[in-house]
Amino acid sequence: MWNRPPEVAEPAPKGGFALGVALLLFGVIVLSNLFVLRPRLTDRADVWATRVVQADYAVRILYGGILPMEAARSGEWERTLKLLTGRDAPLDALARAVILLHDRESALGQEAARERIRQLLRRMPDAPTRLSPDQKKAIVRWCETVYGQRRPSASPEEKAQLQRAIEQADLGWMCLLAMKHLEFLYGDPEAARQWDVRARQEANRLQRSLLMVFAGVVLLLLAGIAVWLAYAVWKSTSRLPRLSSPVLARHHADAVLWGLVAYFAAMLLVGWIAGVFMRALSPSTPLLVVLVLANQVLTGGFALWLLSRLMRRRGLRWQDIGLTWEPPLAHLGWGLGAYVAMIPVLLVTVALLQALLPAIPSPAHPIARVASAENPLWVTILLFLMVAVFASVFEEIFFRAVLLNALWAQTGSKWVGILGSALVFSVLHPQLYLGWIAIFVIGVMLGGLFVERRSVVPCIWMHALHNALLLVAAQSLKIFG
Repeated sequence: MWNRPPEVAEPAPKGGFALGVALLLFGVIVLSNLFVLRPRLTDRADVWATRVVQADYAVRILYGGILPMEAARSGEWERTLKLLTGRDAPLDALARAVILLHDRESALGQEAARERIRQLLRRMPDAPTRLSPDQKKAIVRWCETVYGQRRPSASPEEKAQLQRAIEQADLGWMCLLAMKHLEFLYGDPEAARQWDVRARQEANRLQRSLLMVFAGVVLLLLAGIAVWLAYAVWKSTSRLPRLSSPVLARHHADAVLWGLVAYFAAMLLVGWIAGVFMRALSPSTPLLVVLVLANQVLTGGFALWLLSRLMRRRGLRWQDIGLTWEPPLAHLGWGLGAYVAMIPVLLVTVALLQALLPAIPSPAHPIARVASAENPLWVTILLFLMVAVFASVFEEIFFRAVLLNALWAQTGSKWVGILGSALVFSVLHPQLYLGWIAIFVIGVMLGGLFVERRSVVPCIWMHALHNALLLVAAQSLKIFG
């Protein structure tokens, strides 16, 4: 598929010690990540976060005007309720289920719905939650008052307390339905009708945005298939010059790998120091973005500085590891084309994972939660610099220009370089449990692009485009609900 370079006789590689140290540090980083992940495996927070998001989206699709709620089959609501009420369901999931059962009493059957509500209310005091005991008590009291047929007080103070409990429950758009039920309980049908209108508007807004996203994905899928067909025709008909093999000379491989060792060591040390401060911050705290960006710049900057010194000592230039900027338009075109070609492969991978292992979540990168929160403009700019600029440049230089190059040079096999660098690249990302598989596919595509063009610049463009679009998607979800 890619250019087959001629066999070039080179002196036997010396050492290999740097590769061993790099792999050792890689193992330490992976183990530390798994150690951090262990509490998440215990409390199943990621599993339930994924289920709640799926249920939230499903309800909005059923509730809005594009697909009227009355047209929804009871089986669709049953599947949604099952997502929210499974074993070890957290407090917020049970509260959402209670709200939906109350809102669908007439369709599900009043007695049946109320009996299920009573069962869920009995589970609430023992349901796991990350809220404080006082917040949990307030939420349970609100649910028992509004949905448990407890006679409410007519005082405005109690109504205000119940409203605060709804806000503390962090129910997203479903708080609009909860406010509607509260107003009905206190005998204000006009206010309840207004909350209902707002809820339907929120549902319709998400439906429109999801339709736009679906249309965009279909267009990208068709464009990706067209790119693969065009690439196959171009490779079969054009006569390409035979390129040297590989970009990096074999006897320089061990030297540049010390730059990767520095990158891993700095990542481990600075990441540990930053982690001490990050534990006290919420995911939406702007200071968290500043700390992550500083961590990224310090680790990548130090490793690049050391790599440049090692290369100068060996008489190497940046072009010798594939950092060639000419011709800029061709590099940009290859980066864009490779990204579009990646879309069909990535979609098939994600679909297979969902079909074969539906119960295992693939949570988003932690930065996605920060990007989807309410942030000032300067935080959004820092996020863009972090994910679309620094991450793309540092990761492509160290994983493709250094690691892939060195593995290819030392083993003589481009596939060892492509697969090995993609594996390291994916496992170091925090999208465990299964999210690393999709990132591995991205790493393979990036490695193939590097081998095809013998330049890391198209890989930087492709990586930057991918990260920038993910950031735009997170911002769009925040804007459109």
